[in-house]
Amino acid sequence: MSHVHAIAKNTLVQLIGRVVGTAFGVFTIATLTRSLGVDGYGQFTLAMTFLSVAGALADFGFTLTTTQMISEKKANIDSIVSTAFSSRLLSGLFFFALAVLVAWYMPYAPVVKLTIAVGAFSYFFMTSSQMLIGVYQKGMAMWRPALAEALSRGLILLVVLLFATVHPSAPYMMGAFTIGNILLFLMNIGFARRFVTIRFHIDPALLKTFLLRSWPIAISIFFNLLYLKGDILFLSFYRSDAEIGLYGAAYKVLDVVTVIPTMFMGLLLPMMVQAWSTKSQEKMNALLQQAFDFFALASFPMLGGAVILAEPIMRLIAGAEFSAAAPYLVILMIANTIVFFGILFAHAIVGVNKQRAILPSYVFTAVIATTLYLITIPIYGAFGAAWTTVVAELLIASLTTIVVVRQTTFKPRLRNVLVYLFATLVMTAALMAITSLVSVNHLLLLALVIGGGTLYSVIIVALGGIKMETLKWFLKRS
Repeated sequence: MSHVHAIAKNTLVQLIGRVVGTAFGVFTIATLTRSLGVDGYGQFTLAMTFLSVAGALADFGFTLTTTQMISEKKANIDSIVSTAFSSRLLSGLFFFALAVLVAWYMPYAPVVKLTIAVGAFSYFFMTSSQMLIGVYQKGMAMWRPALAEALSRGLILLVVLLFATVHPSAPYMMGAFTIGNILLFLMNIGFARRFVTIRFHIDPALLKTFLLRSWPIAISIFFNLLYLKGDILFLSFYRSDAEIGLYGAAYKVLDVVTVIPTMFMGLLLPMMVQAWSTKSQEKMNALLQQAFDFFALASFPMLGGAVILAEPIMRLIAGAEFSAAAPYLVILMIANTIVFFGILFAHAIVGVNKQRAILPSYVFTAVIATTLYLITIPIYGAFGAAWTTVVAELLIASLTTIVVVRQTTFKPRLRNVLVYLFATLVMTAALMAITSLVSVNHLLLLALVIGGGTLYSVIIVALGGIKMETLKWFLKRS
């Protein structure tokens, strides 16, 4: 159980920082949506999506490969990190400059082009600092980047609040993110020096190893982008800024929630690499089962709650103008449940070093998703985009699961999952009964979330979905 304890301890510390950072992020979103309005937030969302594509291309799979390589035995961590970080800086300069150039020739409004130009600096600093995540994961010190993220998001919120009063426009708001991400970049470099010596240096032999090991991830990321970011990019050609704004606000909730599985699997990945490299199949399967149970435990009630409370949630987060985004949120939360498990098995594939085996699956999913986007978005707009996202996530999650099961002989035990499903159904029914009788304001929404979560937890503990000794240990350490 030592790996469970290690993950729980680091997850708790990281979670505190992430909760603070997420709170700042939610307040930032609330300020952005209310100050920019539906149209302005649509322009801001389009710029962010465009730049996220450039950021993913610039990464070239180096972030995951770095974590993998420094987790191996006898790894020269200083040389690996320096080579990866230096290469990432150069690729970032190239791809973000290219993004600004390409955007200039796109049929976007001038304000969107200017926002992309300003945001290129923001994304350069943000994505470059992410290269160091593997160092913290290996050292079980994820509180450091969590602290850096919390402080940078706090600064972003302060500057966004300032600009909301003096000049509420998308380019200015993107400038606020640039200021905050410069702080994030500097803090992450400073914190990482506790574990590694970072120099601007590229070892040609190591770079060749990186390229050989990361190119399948890079190609996977490219095709992954087609179905992850294609929705908003295609919407920009067929639908108004207002519809993009509504869809983007709902999607932002999904982005916030998926921090949970990404954070958890980031801590689990070095352990998976170690278990696999030492041929410890039993430990590998145990890690996968624990993650599988945890993701079911966390994602099921989110979906049940969103089905009933989507409209008041959107009103609370984005304002009354964005309540029309509630139907999009319900659909995207279906995708969110699938994403949790997709992230699990995507990281597991990296853990067993089978990136090439999954490459055809990403290509196939991207082709299907792109085809569906082109068919559904011109007719159904954001609804077509949302349902295509569900289909794409289900497809890639299924294909990655098949690869992992074949490689590891892992077969998930479903006993706890069925308990979580039953508890979710009871909680959802209770929420439905209450909301059918009263109108849900902000205060009642908070009460329903707390009450629903409490009911869900009580049912799970009563039915043995969580072992009491594990719960007692976690509460004691907390």
